[in-house]
Amino acid sequence: MGASHPAADSLNDIGFSDGTKVTKIDLTPTSIAVSIALTLKRMRKLLFNLHLYLALVLGIFVVIIGVTGSLIAFEGDIDRLTNSRLFNVRPQGQMLTAAGMLEAARKAYPGQRIGAIRFPSDEKTSATFGVRGGQQVFLNPYTGTIIGSRGSASWLASAHQLHMRLLLGKPGEIVVTSVTGVLLFLVASGVYLWWPLKRATVKWGASARRIHFDLHNTTGIYSAAILFILGVTGIVIHFDSELEEWMHRQAGTAKIEKNIPSVPQPGGQPIGPDQAVQVALATVPGTQALAISVPANAKGSYLISLHYPEDLTPGGRTWVNVDQYSGKALSLQDSRTVPWGTRTIVYNRAIHTGDIFGYFSKVIMSLTCLLLISQAITGYYLWWKKLRGRQREKDALPTGESLNAT
Repeated sequence: MGASHPAADSLNDIGFSDGTKVTKIDLTPTSIAVSIALTLKRMRKLLFNLHLYLALVLGIFVVIIGVTGSLIAFEGDIDRLTNSRLFNVRPQGQMLTAAGMLEAARKAYPGQRIGAIRFPSDEKTSATFGVRGGQQVFLNPYTGTIIGSRGSASWLASAHQLHMRLLLGKPGEIVVTSVTGVLLFLVASGVYLWWPLKRATVKWGASARRIHFDLHNTTGIYSAAILFILGVTGIVIHFDSELEEWMHRQAGTAKIEKNIPSVPQPGGQPIGPDQAVQVALATVPGTQALAISVPANAKGSYLISLHYPEDLTPGGRTWVNVDQYSGKALSLQDSRTVPWGTRTIVYNRAIHTGDIFGYFSKVIMSLTCLLLISQAITGYYLWWKKLRGRQREKDALPTGESLNAT
């Protein structure tokens, strides 16, 4: 059976020779345009509903992550400001060496193993080390006296864990990652919904609903790019170990191993911490020593964390393992030359925390996170007003009729 078109004036009419059925397909430009417009309208409504209800259900978690993120961007600064008695010291001549600080710490806590000490970041800052019970102890680097101590459960530490895990451990980490994925969808769908009207200013003299609508649109569009970056980098942090391994495999490189065992020397004497620090500084010139971890046993090695002047992250992204017998560098990671698999993970964290460009990027990231509060307040307000409007319409209808009646 074949198709025939004896009566067809155009390709819009297609008939079949059996005469039982004639199918007409309207392919005129007007019809196609209408079809596309209806499809886009349905898609917009679907995106609006998903945007609305996901925000209503998960909005509180998004705000929690945003507010805590804005705080921990300045975690170190806030900590030093609110605990100046512990952090600040008065310079008094020459600082103690690494060995001197470790000896003072061991004298203050006899019977406890002091495995590591963090050196002062400048001449007016204390040194710190940890002891049993999760206590952080602050040491005067000039006199060797103990300034004070505190537990690990500070309010800033709790804020950090709330940001990363909602104080729920591993399950909370999964929830945070999932909510961050939802945040990415809210940002993308928000930009799509914003596009037709492109409201980027607030009409302050208008009604309360209009002001909230404008604020929701304006703060949303101005923060969209940064929020998207924060969301992507946050998810990458959750999977950074797996991603780092994958990038190393693709590049044919390998992650540099840390804590390489020392090789015992017959009759040899272990070197001291001061010599280990000097070896590390000579191995990676131009750095400053941040911290030292001493060997835990006869096969352990020194681990010295280092810091370049241009490094913006507070942690030591450069480090050297030193053999406790030979005094040789066993392994090292140099942040300037480390393979891209590791360097990408380091940069990703620096972007997420705002460390990448110092205080400028920290302020931008922090303020953007705080704008999530405005997004939540205006979003819930607009939803509430919509509900009230529907309820008034419903109350105005005669008994038995509905809003959907035609």
